[in-house]
Amino acid sequence: MDTKWNSTGPDEGLEQFVAGEVREALKGAEDAPGVVKLRVPGKTAGKLRAAAGLLALVLGVSLVLGSLGQTAGRLAGGADSSSFGPGWWSTDWQETPSFRREMAQRLQAFLSMATGSDLDWWGTASGDTYILSGDGDTWYTWGSMDTATEDITAEDGAAPDADYAADQNLLYQVIGPENELLYSNVPAGAEITSGRELPEGYNFHLVFRHGEVQIRKDGEPVDVYGDGFYTEDALWDVPGYENFTAGEDVAGVTVYMAVRQEPVPYVQLSTDGGARFYNGLYDTYQYIREMQGFYVLRAVLCVLGIACLAVARLLRTDRRRAEARLAALTRRVPGEVWWLAAILALLTMVFSMDPYTGCSPFELWYYGWMDSSLTDVLRLLALLPANTAALLVLVWVLWLRHITRKNTEPDQRWSLLRALSVRARKYPFQRRLSRWNRLALVLICLPAAFWLLVLTRILGISAYDALFWFTFLPLLLSAVVLCWILRKNAALARDIGLLADQVTAIRDGDLETPLDLPADADLRQTAEQLNDIQAGLHRALAEQTRSERMKVELISNVSHDLKTPLTSVLSYAELLRQEPLEGAAADYARIIDEKAHRLAVMVQDVFEVSKAASGQLPVQPERLDFAKLLRQTLADLEGPISKSGLTFRVDLPEAPVMITADGRRLYRVFQNLIDNALKYALEGSRVYLTLKVADGRAEASLRNTSREELPDGVDLTARFVRGDASRTDGGSGLGLSIASSFTEACGGAFRVETLADLFTAVVSFPLSEEA
Repeated sequence: MDTKWNSTGPDEGLEQFVAGEVREALKGAEDAPGVVKLRVPGKTAGKLRAAAGLLALVLGVSLVLGSLGQTAGRLAGGADSSSFGPGWWSTDWQETPSFRREMAQRLQAFLSMATGSDLDWWGTASGDTYILSGDGDTWYTWGSMDTATEDITAEDGAAPDADYAADQNLLYQVIGPENELLYSNVPAGAEITSGRELPEGYNFHLVFRHGEVQIRKDGEPVDVYGDGFYTEDALWDVPGYENFTAGEDVAGVTVYMAVRQEPVPYVQLSTDGGARFYNGLYDTYQYIREMQGFYVLRAVLCVLGIACLAVARLLRTDRRRAEARLAALTRRVPGEVWWLAAILALLTMVFSMDPYTGCSPFELWYYGWMDSSLTDVLRLLALLPANTAALLVLVWVLWLRHITRKNTEPDQRWSLLRALSVRARKYPFQRRLSRWNRLALVLICLPAAFWLLVLTRILGISAYDALFWFTFLPLLLSAVVLCWILRKNAALARDIGLLADQVTAIRDGDLETPLDLPADADLRQTAEQLNDIQAGLHRALAEQTRSERMKVELISNVSHDLKTPLTSVLSYAELLRQEPLEGAAADYARIIDEKAHRLAVMVQDVFEVSKAASGQLPVQPERLDFAKLLRQTLADLEGPISKSGLTFRVDLPEAPVMITADGRRLYRVFQNLIDNALKYALEGSRVYLTLKVADGRAEASLRNTSREELPDGVDLTARFVRGDASRTDGGSGLGLSIASSFTEACGGAFRVETLADLFTAVVSFPLSEEA
């Protein structure tokens, strides 16, 4: 069975066939009448998920930080400190500490009015109430907080209970020691002496009699004194405990109070005919509800924020794509602007008025209202996030800077300091542009400062108005324009620098890496033209390389093809010389044999040079002693050297000089160099072979005086150079070319130096580290 669908592989063909059939079926179904076309969500769905993930992150962080910051600020401000305690979270406001404190204050006020004196013993016993009086007027404060404090100072000529007489949420009767009614606001026909039958709407009943307090709520008695001893944790701060008894000045005084179950607001008329809203119990009731609602709302917002963060976590992959797109916009903002905005937000948190204390955290510290204890330091730190707007600005500014740096390459980040920096610029024109940018900044800032001085000192405009309306707004507009100019100039300087670097790279031989500038860059067209030039040079170089490779391949093929007939020529020449020839025939046979051997050597040299040039020469690197290899080469060529009449001066170190190379190839290098000296050196002259070690490299040099004048401007390592100059000397002209190619193939460096008739060949290798 043929498994190749449409002449493809089994797996690939099957997938393509099934996919094609599915597409055809879907296409037919979509085109059918009455069929609703379905669209598989693609890019649109991805964008929606990315936007949803980003929105969830913003909402989550904002809700969590905002709710926690406001909660911490309110707790640190201490506005609710006296309201916490047993029952503070109760839905029944009469079970809360604020209500109990309010009723104790009212009782104290009525007892003070009944005796006409200050109840100093109250503050002494409870340690939390301070009674103040002066000129016959009496008022009180409660503890260290004043949220439930009421001023009971009577107006001139008014009764002491004038502020309580019109209270619509509290009914009271104050009876003196002689059982006389001193103060009361109970309407006619109403009765509050019995806690079982109270007027409609009233459910709380307090009686002070014989130095003790009795309370009924909803007709049921309330345990006031507990174990009978007053402590800081006692629910009711009223006399009657064993360690907190009523003073003798209130003996015989009886006080009845009834409180409305749901307080109502009312208007109280003053003696001068004016009206004022004075609703002590109603305000307490509203404060309790507001406080509880505040914490409930912040808890709900915090939970919603955590849920949004969970959604952002689930969509983090898509959200990161949205962050990358957002970073593409925010990277146009200088990095210094983010830090400036963060610093301003932090200063706002430090110096702005806290809504819960009425002072800024700086004022609380500066005026010494909070000491340096750990508790007060933590309170000051907790007051900072109470300014939610500044806190969120700080957080989101830092976050925007983070994603901008995360999704932007370092060379694409926009910085004012880098735009104005002169030392960071590589080329003179870039430094000149940076100086112009500095001058533009100075021309903006100096007139702004002078204008501010004129407005405040000469025209007399307030510093705030002058700074905001006449200086800040124009300066802000100018700064935006200046930033745009600086960014354009910085981008232009950067692009010109990249263009210059690309020219340098092309000059140094990099013809593959194009220059990619942004689509809106002013030099985009120039960069594309330079890329075209680079591509043209690359094509020309590739064509030249191809031509050279073809030449090498041709030489290699020809050399290989010449080997077979040349072998036959050598064999027949050897046989011919073995025949008993005489006269000219013997000379002809000898010449044929010599020329055939010379041609064999030349063909072999050409073949090896071609393999080395094409990178196909096999090399087996090993650690070897460079000096030992040179001595071995001299020993092997001792016969030709002694017959040449040349004097060899050898300077080789006794210690091993270890390098990494192919010993067989390197031996051939120095064999060719010595043969070259034997062939072309001046008769009777000296040949110098030295080996030196310096700067981590071993350098061997062979120096001799040429028999003939050396040509100027000729690369002696090129193929057939010597052969072209003298074809009858037995040389192939490939000796130096082979030496150069083999040296480079082994990882070394080869060079030829000529000075007049002095010829020097230098071979160097890096020293090999011990294994």
